[in-house]
Amino acid sequence: MTPGIRAEPRPACTICGAAGAALYEALRDRLFSAPGEWSHRRCTNRSCGLIWLDPMPLAEDIHLAYASYYTHAQPQARRGALARLFDAAKRGYLAQRYGYVDGVSLAARAAGLLAWIYPGRAAELDFSVMWLPPAERGRLLDVGAGSGWLVAQMAALGWKAEGLDFDARSVEAARERGLTMHAGGIAEQGFADASFDAVSFAHSIEHVHDPVGWLAEARRILRPGGRLALATPNTRSLLHRRYGADWFALDPPRHLHLFNRSALDAALRKAGFERFRLFTSIRDANGAWLGSRAIRRVGRFDMTATRPAHGAFLGRMVQLIELGAKLFDPDAGEDLVAMAER
Repeated sequence: MTPGIRAEPRPACTICGAAGAALYEALRDRLFSAPGEWSHRRCTNRSCGLIWLDPMPLAEDIHLAYASYYTHAQPQARRGALARLFDAAKRGYLAQRYGYVDGVSLAARAAGLLAWIYPGRAAELDFSVMWLPPAERGRLLDVGAGSGWLVAQMAALGWKAEGLDFDARSVEAARERGLTMHAGGIAEQGFADASFDAVSFAHSIEHVHDPVGWLAEARRILRPGGRLALATPNTRSLLHRRYGADWFALDPPRHLHLFNRSALDAALRKAGFERFRLFTSIRDANGAWLGSRAIRRVGRFDMTATRPAHGAFLGRMVQLIELGAKLFDPDAGEDLVAMAER
């Protein structure tokens, strides 16, 4: 018998303290079958608008929501000629766009041009380095590292990369691959002041009970001039407007807090950041559309299933639509991105 996840009331916004209005009711886990029914509130403060779970899983029980999470699987390397072409295009794009030029041939740089014409690929490659240029290379902490994919990627590009996650199985799997991983929350690690050159949150801030506290701790461990790079689902995205309660990125009960531009701006300022920029990206529009469509049609979505060719094609077309929408509405992108400086 699967144990239940205990929860506690969260009637008020953790950022501004305003009351929350009921938004979505009695949603179940549509991705990994965690137990329980979950409801959302939206902050009534128009200058905030944060969305959160109420009631919210207890911190002591949240691990139960990750019992069969996708980060437990070992990543599989793609093989074959097409995989080599994609790898060359990736290295070429990162060389041209960011300056990661070490060992990149002229042929790979030419292949990098493909990323600009393949719908959504440039946004995905920006995310793969969290918009961080090599000039910043030093010690990097990826918070909520999951399987450690970003730690491995950044280490390969010359960063002294480490990861942190509260999911013990994900940490163990990453350590088995030889990655430097810390288990638990960010504050309990006891990192020294100003000990990191960069801290990244690659779709992880939405998973924590105290997002402002985690951001403040990230600021404390950054050196002066160090960078915070953060990406999280955007509640003002085109797809949330279209699918509402069926939006893939709601992901109850794992996504505890969901942000729009105003809410993330307020959270960063409350955490002590003064210099930052916010923008949206179409990076996740492909998968988010496939997931949202499946949830609306059949009530759930299998993130690990092989996607049929026509579905993948349509997902790419959705990324193009969202890119076009961003020309008129900068908030239309599926991901909300923050680049902040200590």
